[in-house]
Amino acid sequence: MYDDLDIKSLVADLRVVRVRYELPDTSAFVRYQPAYDEDPNNLQVHHYDGELPLSCSDTGSFSLKELVNELRYAYVLVHLFPDESAMNFYLAGLDNGLAQLEFIGGSYDFNRLWITSGVSSLGVPMAIFLGKRHAVNGQPSVTLVDHRERVAGRLVYRAIGGAGDHVGEDFFNND
Repeated sequence: MYDDLDIKSLVADLRVVRVRYELPDTSAFVRYQPAYDEDPNNLQVHHYDGELPLSCSDTGSFSLKELVNELRYAYVLVHLFPDESAMNFYLAGLDNGLAQLEFIGGSYDFNRLWITSGVSSLGVPMAIFLGKRHAVNGQPSVTLVDHRERVAGRLVYRAIGGAGDHVGEDFFNND
């Protein structure tokens, strides 16, 4: 079980799947998922108000370190949870907070907040946040936040893009 794995082992074995979703108007979008599901209607995207996809295809599977080199103008936050109920509780709080912001006339661009959730191939419940900007020093980044011991989460790993296939920075937080 993943509870027995230390962070370095989890990071080494954890995979994030890139999935392409085709829409009725012949356009498509890409989301990063904990696992691939052939049914496009099983896409667990929070705050997505677009059309439902017609089909989907698996376009790659990446470790966290590999994923940072797939990103160009984006960042990814991966959150790990002790169980699905903790993940759903966390995401419900986020959804409710953003719905309140929208209700009072907030100017948050909801189409830029792409959050997918599910259970990875390791059995760990994950939420994946995809943001459309550079997150660290003008470079793409992949950050892992662990909620298994602390409810609020703790940053445990980050990879920052470099040039080409080189990861500019790859570190584990040991605080």
